[in-house]
Amino acid sequence: MKRISAVVARNSLFSLTGQVTVKVLSVAFSIFIVRRLGDASYGLYATALAYVGIFAILSDLGLAPYIVREVAKRPERAPMLFANGVLLRLILSTGTLAVIVGSALALKRLPELVLGAAIGGCGLFLYAVRGPIESFLIARERLDLLSAMNVLNQMGFVVLGTLVLFGGLGFIGLLVVSLVSLGISTAIGWRFLRSTSGVSWHPQPQLWPALLKAALPFGVIGFSLGLSYKVDTVLLQYFHGDAVTGWYSAAYNLIFLLTMVSNSVNLALYPALCRQHSVNPQGMPTLYTQALKYLLLIALPVAAGATVLAEPLVHLLYTDQFAASALALRILIWVLPLMFLTEMLGNITVIHDQEKKVARALLVSTAFNVSLNLVFIPRWGFLAASVITVLTEMILAGQYLWLLRRELASVDTVTVLVKPGIAAGLMGAVVFLARGANFFLVVALGAAVYLILLAAFGSLGRQEILLLGDLVRQRAKTQEVS
Repeated sequence: MKRISAVVARNSLFSLTGQVTVKVLSVAFSIFIVRRLGDASYGLYATALAYVGIFAILSDLGLAPYIVREVAKRPERAPMLFANGVLLRLILSTGTLAVIVGSALALKRLPELVLGAAIGGCGLFLYAVRGPIESFLIARERLDLLSAMNVLNQMGFVVLGTLVLFGGLGFIGLLVVSLVSLGISTAIGWRFLRSTSGVSWHPQPQLWPALLKAALPFGVIGFSLGLSYKVDTVLLQYFHGDAVTGWYSAAYNLIFLLTMVSNSVNLALYPALCRQHSVNPQGMPTLYTQALKYLLLIALPVAAGATVLAEPLVHLLYTDQFAASALALRILIWVLPLMFLTEMLGNITVIHDQEKKVARALLVSTAFNVSLNLVFIPRWGFLAASVITVLTEMILAGQYLWLLRRELASVDTVTVLVKPGIAAGLMGAVVFLARGANFFLVVALGAAVYLILLAAFGSLGRQEILLLGDLVRQRAKTQEVS
């Protein structure tokens, strides 16, 4: 248990540090993109990315998460999985690009949207190589190198993208430079992999049918997630135009920015817990409890605060063209604690080799999402999309909780949910009363009130201080080794 805690602490720190760096660059540049493009052009940009995202899983079919789990459990399979994973994804990417462009033309989408989707789809060939590299770095717990790849990729995109936007090349130019920066970071990732793991090239085409069959449940999971998260953007652009899509996407992007904490924790936990499940499954519920507690301690106050401060936040970040984004944000923000929860619960279910049940749960929630979006978006626009997004995540969380009712039976819901929920609610009330003051002062006041309430409720104590100390000490040791 001590070993896995140290590994998770190190990887969480590296992953979070890398993600914070990436996200700081990303959010600053995203704000610049929104301001520079305006609502209509930004809506086209978001739609092109969403359209590619819906079909992207066809270029992978679940191979990436399957490889992570298999290499973590059986490292000796690494050479075979890497070579076959790359070749399979390159072949699948060719068909996927044809589907993306062909379907966009068949639906008679705008020419610039078709071109944008085609350019974005070309990135699938780079991800065919980068994806397996990322999977191996995750499985071998080299999240420091993965973070370096992501930082370099984002830095390249920011620098080149800034030149493109000032040059007036619009969202098409942004999509082109994203390919360039992705190619550079993929080449660097290949060098990282060769220098650390010595993966050799052993393709075995006769194994491809078995690999695809084994990865298929993960593919269903990926397709369901992509469709659920992207279909509303595509439908909004189709029924309500580019500006409305831009308003909604600007709010939704802030939600995905805030998921970096959940992504970091789960990225660090997943490969370690895969092995822990084989070695000492009795100790896993304790880790689940602590992880869920810390995730909700962060997500709930952010949701409560953003609900109250949505308008000044949008005004601070964007132009007056995006004033309508505040209403979408006020609703969408409540998907954040649910996404924190479902990401962790989904990983727990997969760790127990129940990925087929995860796929089934996602199919149910995605069917709900797509059906309601098709019915309500034409009339109610981004308001319907926002509400349906939250309801979809609630349905998914409910299914996971039911599937894991035995594994989570020992979780103290008062500690994990009730106390942070009450503290976040009281903090939200204080923020509401002070909302007319300076934005940054109100945020600082809310944070102080929340921390005081957590301490009073006993949610912050010696264990949390020790955990923070472990993170700091592990970071120091890692620096000494390097």
